[in-house]
Amino acid sequence: MRLTEPAIDDLHALARKDPQIVRWCLKKMLLLERDPMAGEPLLGGLIGFRRLVVSDRHWRILWRVVEDETGEVIIDIAEVWAAGARAGSEVDAEMEQRLESLGDTPRARKLYDVVVALGRIGRGVGASAEPEPTDPLPAWLVTALTTTVGLPREDVEAMTHDEARERLQAHWSTPPSDT
Repeated sequence: MRLTEPAIDDLHALARKDPQIVRWCLKKMLLLERDPMAGEPLLGGLIGFRRLVVSDRHWRILWRVVEDETGEVIIDIAEVWAAGARAGSEVDAEMEQRLESLGDTPRARKLYDVVVALGRIGRGVGASAEPEPTDPLPAWLVTALTTTVGLPREDVEAMTHDEARERLQAHWSTPPSDT
């Protein structure tokens, strides 16, 4: 997860109002590491962005899910663009102005680095410098790869979900040999 420089400025401004608001925003941002499609999609000039509300709907965080250089969607990275007061759609209007000035690839910093830079305000939020561990493979997939394909359990458990599915699909797609 990355934050644009203007979004970081928003957090500093919110910290001057009430540091607790920043902690609430950071905790909501951590939710995006598990589910970048959380929240609500935005319309109008902000199509492609999503919104999460914070603290009794008085604040909101806007972000979009980005793609890597190969065009593959990276669903575990959300780019946080803005956080601020909801009054009069202030954040949405500010966001539209930012889009014009930032372009498609704004400079951004990782959430972990922002939490560290915020010091005591971010203390206890739990952002990690390491990527989140992935969920374990489903038992049926482990069983299929160990019993049907004949792979060692340790090798199977070290695979990503995609690697495991591809390996099983390759096994199913290979015609039996006549030996």
